[in-house]
Amino acid sequence: MQLFRKRGLDQACALMLGLSCAGAASAAPDDVFMQAEPATGEFTSVRVEASYDMVNRTVDVFNLRGRQGPVSDNAGDYRGGKLMLGYKFSPSWSGSATYWRRGIDYGQDHNQIDSWMLAMHYDPLAEPGARDRIMLRFSLWGDHAGSLNRTTPVTVRNTTFNSLTVNNANDVQGQADVIFSGDLTERNQLTGFVGLGIGRVSIGSINTRLQQGNCNFNVSIGSDNIANGALAAPCRAGNATLQSASFAVDASRFGINFNDDFNYTAGYLNLGGSWRWKYENFAARLGYQFQYLLRSNVDSRAKTYGYSPIRSNHTLGLELSYAVVKNVEVFLRGQASLYNFVGTIPFLYNATTAGKLDRYYGYGSIGIRFSGF
Repeated sequence: MQLFRKRGLDQACALMLGLSCAGAASAAPDDVFMQAEPATGEFTSVRVEASYDMVNRTVDVFNLRGRQGPVSDNAGDYRGGKLMLGYKFSPSWSGSATYWRRGIDYGQDHNQIDSWMLAMHYDPLAEPGARDRIMLRFSLWGDHAGSLNRTTPVTVRNTTFNSLTVNNANDVQGQADVIFSGDLTERNQLTGFVGLGIGRVSIGSINTRLQQGNCNFNVSIGSDNIANGALAAPCRAGNATLQSASFAVDASRFGINFNDDFNYTAGYLNLGGSWRWKYENFAARLGYQFQYLLRSNVDSRAKTYGYSPIRSNHTLGLELSYAVVKNVEVFLRGQASLYNFVGTIPFLYNATTAGKLDRYYGYGSIGIRFSGF
């Protein structure tokens, strides 16, 4: 249940700075599986879904990561979970709240990302048992990481950063979707969806360590684009030993424009569909999702790094489910994107990571769904 070809997913997390790869504002997590009704049928008030998500050396049965070249055994390992709670307020209106906890490993680095979504659903027809359904979804969703760390050196342009910490990384999106599901036969259902959204990506500051001559400096860069450095340890400078030293220079000296490289607004189009086949208690769903993105300053800055902005992405999803009892399903799910986490964790995309997204990534899930009362 996985498709994977990302050499350094955690590098993306640890490097808002161009130190890896990542995603761009485009569509909410799991949109490839959208449909215009709960998968377990009509529900009167409560809906719950929980899953455990993963990719590792065992799940990567085709060793797609290793084919990229030498990487550590845990390169891009992903572990996380999802919990969704839904409630029906009336025949036409329902709401849901979803939380994802994501953990990504790369070598000795481990980073945590929290993702969330609040959604309202409106069914203009509200006909229980109808063969054709249309639904409007209005959602707010986003991602947050208090800090993302990389402890190994990386070179951006002509500057080598010996370690990196990105502080207070955030993105928030507003999205509106129209979803249509229709039964072709008793066993076959088709779903189509189209949506538009707008999002904002921001980070608080960057901390790094730079070597200047024989001396190492702890450096912080904030929204004023000033790199403030302080001597990390005593060092030799000519015939003298420096016990303390500091500097404050424009970060452009190191090729960085903090506000234009890492903070931006994005708009996006989201469309796709799925086919669901059901036989007695067993069901299978195959989905496809396309995204097209327009961003503000960040893409023009990416070109100054010699990168071509990524303005679209494709995602495939497959789900196998089994109804244990009337309103309870267990499922196995896999999804893969052409360009890594594009559309899932927007704050990972910036001017310096835009050129590192020419690899795909995927992960598998095992979970349970309940609807009833």
